[in-house]
Amino acid sequence: MKGSGVVAVLAVAGLAGCGSEEGRVKLVPVSGKITLNNKPLANATVSFVPAKDNVNNTPATDSTGPEGNYLMMWKNRRGLAPGKYTVIVTPSTESTTDPRYAAFKDDPYMAEVSAAGNTVPGLAKRAELTKNEFPAEVGDEAVELDFDVKGKASAGGSAK
Repeated sequence: MKGSGVVAVLAVAGLAGCGSEEGRVKLVPVSGKITLNNKPLANATVSFVPAKDNVNNTPATDSTGPEGNYLMMWKNRRGLAPGKYTVIVTPSTESTTDPRYAAFKDDPYMAEVSAAGNTVPGLAKRAELTKNEFPAEVGDEAVELDFDVKGKASAGGSAK
């Protein structure tokens, strides 16, 4: 009986090691600021797409805050694996000053449905982007990567 208790304790101890830091992908903190024509770009989607030859594949997406700031997370962990990435910035088509946005700020699905058709005055028009993809490299230390999206106003709208 005593022998089986020791075996059970060793088995449980062995399982506890399965979730350890060993075998986890090393992540490096990545943050920065997105601007459109040198002005902060709020509510934009920032996507880091890993290069095919990266050792670890850690794609990530975040939305920019009011000042254009973003912070990359992969699987609920802060950062990305070292390597090369293509960064794609997609501005939002909605305005945070639209009353419908405020009404549905806690329900993104309903905010999107209510903005369908983009017919309410006050909704921002999507800018015609001339540059919204950027190369980036993440090294072994924390990095701040800022990107300036270039665009011009589309017919009847203005770039934010």
